[in-house]
Amino acid sequence: MRIRFPARPAGIVLVAVAALALAASVVVLGWRPSPTAAASTGGKGEAAAPREGGESTVEDGAYPGAAKIQEERGITLISGNGLITLAECGVPGLIQVRSATVGLICFKARTWAGAVALIVVKIPDVYTIKGDDHEVEARLSTEKGEIKTYDIVKNQWTPVGEGTSPDVPPETLVELRAAA
Repeated sequence: MRIRFPARPAGIVLVAVAALALAASVVVLGWRPSPTAAASTGGKGEAAAPREGGESTVEDGAYPGAAKIQEERGITLISGNGLITLAECGVPGLIQVRSATVGLICFKARTWAGAVALIVVKIPDVYTIKGDDHEVEARLSTEKGEIKTYDIVKNQWTPVGEGTSPDVPPETLVELRAAA
């Protein structure tokens, strides 16, 4: 039985609803600058000029520290929604990935009802994946660029790619999804 994961993580919907609620409250209640903002702009309520060299923090979905992890471990962590993260192996309750070239890589998934955890990666030569207590789906790319989807058995090793047959060429793990 294949699990139907939503095309978009549920978190995006929650953010959109929160943004609409905030916009509605501004329209209904009216916007006034805070006393702090008024004081910092000379009481005019205008936006202050940005600090020199200051950059705003914008969430772009990129995996934090990805370049260092790629250099040290040989795996590429591209993006995700923060609900699946790279973890140190050796503790129970992790999704475990075995690669012929990289070795054992572990991930921690955090989900709740209706949430889908997602991480986009590039891990070459993956041949087996062990699930945790979640419904886990792995997507692997073939040498021809085709995407294969595997349902990972809970708390057991599931052969993928060349692990399914000696005649299957190596495949690259490109995405993990987990649901409660």
